[in-house]
Amino acid sequence: MGGGTLAGNRPVKRLILADIHANLPAFEAVLRDAPAVDEILFLGDVVGYGPHPAACVDLLRDLAPIAILGNHDADLLRRAEESEWSDSAHDIWLRWTIDRLSPEQRAYLQSLPARLHIRAGTASVTVIHQTPGRNYLRPTSADTEVAEALHGVPGTLVYCGHVHRAMRFHLPGRELVCFPAVGQPRNRDPRAGYAVETDGHLDFHYVPYDTNATLQALAGIPLPADFADRWSHFVQTGYDAEWSRE
Repeated sequence: MGGGTLAGNRPVKRLILADIHANLPAFEAVLRDAPAVDEILFLGDVVGYGPHPAACVDLLRDLAPIAILGNHDADLLRRAEESEWSDSAHDIWLRWTIDRLSPEQRAYLQSLPARLHIRAGTASVTVIHQTPGRNYLRPTSADTEVAEALHGVPGTLVYCGHVHRAMRFHLPGRELVCFPAVGQPRNRDPRAGYAVETDGHLDFHYVPYDTNATLQALAGIPLPADFADRWSHFVQTGYDAEWSRE
């Protein structure tokens, strides 16, 4: 469990990262931009739909964060030993990603829990990758949708990733905070996002990164041309009609 204060009652400063998605230039840009912190919290999906899976797993592991497993991470582990694959873009990219991870890198992903609890200032926080109900909340989501999304999740304060944008929802006696994506923004802003928490207070930050470097690496993956073009546009604009889910 992450602490709320350090020795001497100094507030903890925490870097919060989510959804790196194997995008090394974005990940490195965030680390260069972020201030010095006491600890790092990672909300899942270090791999999936990105061109640098092995490098991102290694960099994350070297940072020794408090971390949880994302749905793309879990999908990779679940399907790693399968022998039958479709010719869909998703399966091509997933198979390509699996082939680039060593047994040690997979073991690191396997070691990550699906949920954990930390303290943020005086508050206890439930940390998850995605809500078990509605997985893609929007800024305009009604309270009933948020309540449905949080069904079965304990705690009065919940942190999650997965929706790839910063959002805060307040329900009677509860709050859900969604964090922006490092490697795959979906909010019409292609910059890499992260948050810094100091004694429970959150500040969201966005930093430009070298999208051309990501796209050049993407060109080495044998994806269908129409899908690769769509993904390239997504990286450059931070928007896709389906994936951004307005």
